[in-house]
Amino acid sequence: MTNETSTERLAGTVETYLTTPKNRLAPILDRLFTDDAVVHDEGRTHIGIDAVGAWTQGVAAAFSFTRTIIDVKLRANAVVVRARLEGNFPGSPVELHHHFTLADDKTGGKISALTICP
Repeated sequence: MTNETSTERLAGTVETYLTTPKNRLAPILDRLFTDDAVVHDEGRTHIGIDAVGAWTQGVAAAFSFTRTIIDVKLRANAVVVRARLEGNFPGSPVELHHHFTLADDKTGGKISALTICP
């Protein structure tokens, strides 16, 4: 997975999540996501760091893809990223929105929720 567009405007945890290859996320998930993080993707909900880890490992095992960031919108404790994904998955290429909710500063701005949708 590569990122072909600058991520200067992204929060550190979001940038790291978007630029780290999926097969390398597992060891750093606890630095990126809160313990009770919720991820919504492809009609499924994954709750808690262990479930998020299983989800990322499943994606890494099933697909290879590149991600190009098209647009970034910042709001109080949220980041919305529009990205183009191309790879060996059904429907490729596709544009997806990644809606990140960030926890307060006590967590270092960890991701508390992520929804991925068209």
